[in-house]
Amino acid sequence: MSRQRQIIILALLLLVFIIVVGVGGYYILQNAANGNGVAVSQSQASSPGHPKLERLEQVTDQAFGQEDNYVPNSWGVHKNRIVRTSSGDIFTTYTSEGDGKGNRQWHLMHRSTSGNWDEVKSGNAGTEPINILRGPHDEIHVFAWPGDNGILNHFVSTNQGRSFKEDNIPGKWISQDQGYAGSGTNAKGNIVIFQTGNDKPGVFVWSYYNPDTQKWQFHTTTIDYRYTYAFFLPGDNNDLTITAMRDVHRQELNYPTAPDGQFDYIFNAIKYFYIKDVTQQDSQLIQKVITDVQPKSDTDHDITYIVDTYIDTSGHVHILYDNQYDGGHHAILANGQVIKDVRQNIDYAVKMRITQDSKGHFYIISTSQDGKALNVYPGIADDTDGTQLEPPTKLDISQFPGCEDYDFCHLPTFTVPRNGHALSDTIDGTYGNHSNEIYFRINLRGTGTAESDLSSQEDLVRSEQPPLPIAVREEKALMVASLLNRVHERSQQRTAGF
Repeated sequence: MSRQRQIIILALLLLVFIIVVGVGGYYILQNAANGNGVAVSQSQASSPGHPKLERLEQVTDQAFGQEDNYVPNSWGVHKNRIVRTSSGDIFTTYTSEGDGKGNRQWHLMHRSTSGNWDEVKSGNAGTEPINILRGPHDEIHVFAWPGDNGILNHFVSTNQGRSFKEDNIPGKWISQDQGYAGSGTNAKGNIVIFQTGNDKPGVFVWSYYNPDTQKWQFHTTTIDYRYTYAFFLPGDNNDLTITAMRDVHRQELNYPTAPDGQFDYIFNAIKYFYIKDVTQQDSQLIQKVITDVQPKSDTDHDITYIVDTYIDTSGHVHILYDNQYDGGHHAILANGQVIKDVRQNIDYAVKMRITQDSKGHFYIISTSQDGKALNVYPGIADDTDGTQLEPPTKLDISQFPGCEDYDFCHLPTFTVPRNGHALSDTIDGTYGNHSNEIYFRINLRGTGTAESDLSSQEDLVRSEQPPLPIAVREEKALMVASLLNRVHERSQQRTAGF
């Protein structure tokens, strides 16, 4: 082969390499990391599912929920209440009256694959409902503050709840108060457990677990006002996303106090917080106001009520909230900036949640205001972010109804990534009605069997970097094939003496 011919072939191969890298680089630029350390790309449109209710069962009728006697079992939209292991076993929690407000009793219930509900462990819950999370290898984590004494109990089982190890997570935890405790995890097993306290300035107290070091690190984060009902979502690069609603006395904001006998706290702002690296002491706390609404009267208080936060497969942050004056809202952030805040026509917006199925298709789920249905709103075929919804599929739950009250009848709480689950076509969840805790299973797409739809945590980790869209992959393949064919033709021509 002549030197000239070698140079031509090498030049053509180099051209192929440049084009392939260029197309890949273009995709990377179009999907640069957002403010949550996750690659951002536009979710692809897909056909909506046809949701079906596969299970509806009463877990207990002994939950604590006496009208106007706080804190009831159903209190707290931010609580994680249910986990599902890879074997299909279900674990959920509820609290009973115990010995009084500071000594409620928690109960961990197990539903075996045979369908029986049994209590596997119990303990002192303190004031609030407790939190439960699933680890990447089916670990079951339970967190409680017994007696409201500023001590955080941590129970973990690695054998499907047959036994538990117990320890205390160190930190300057809030005592003699609710604390608005919550939790969050991710596919790698990073965990955050937190409380909120103080009106002005506000404070988050939280501890972060690193599965690589197997250590907890306690933090105190001071903010301008108290923000409660928070959602803490650990990212995959030591980053942390927080959303919460402002919760202070009216006079702290220079509003007139409520009339005598009226509730004097006000919820009228929602904020997004972001920490790029929790392992760095000097990592900046980024803050973004999502909404801040002026009250129209001295008795309005639940003005902007946060009900869910979710990070989708594109890395966008979704915040669902109810506006007392105009109904349900769906805000979306990319790179820490609000790119949408749209009204959502939901039957009872104060109880709505959001998730995606295994194809990435969006659904908003809420109990109806009369408590007789679980309303599932699939995104339309062209929807890519959960803001364009079909009319609801109404799933009949009148056998075990919910109710309108959001403190004594908690909203649907189900298996999603923030409590340790990969996306699936099947979700398992609970909702409450005073002394009743109800379990449900929904097949979002309405096809296949529930167990066959379960995805592993490893699948979730692999899917975090989204694949190239099909159209881009096909275009790249055609370009490479065409160029290689041209190289082959040139080689044949040279051989033939052209």
